[in-house]
Amino acid sequence: MPHYHLNLFNSADTYDEEGRDFKDLAAAKEEAIRSSRDLMAEHVKAGEPIDLGHYIEVADDEGKVLVTIDFRELITITDSKAAAA
Repeated sequence: MPHYHLNLFNSADTYDEEGRDFKDLAAAKEEAIRSSRDLMAEHVKAGEPIDLGHYIEVADDEGKVLVTIDFRELITITDSKAAAA
C-alpha cells in the first residue's frame, strides 16, 4: 500500500513524520478532507474563528506534495436571511 503524510499548516504547523498507508492517493485525499472538516468543526464548537487560509498537504514518502487541501474549499457558508432581503 502507498504511504502518505498529511501535513497540517495552521497556526502551529504539524508535519506528519510517521505517515500512514492508504489504498491510494484518493483515499489519502479523502482522509485529509475529513480531518480538515473535523478541525474546523472543533473550532466552531469552541466558538473560535476558522482561518480559511489553513491547509493540509498530502505528500509521498519522499516529501513530494501531491495534493493541497485548502480549508476555504471545504466549507460553504450561506445566509438565508440576506438572500431573502
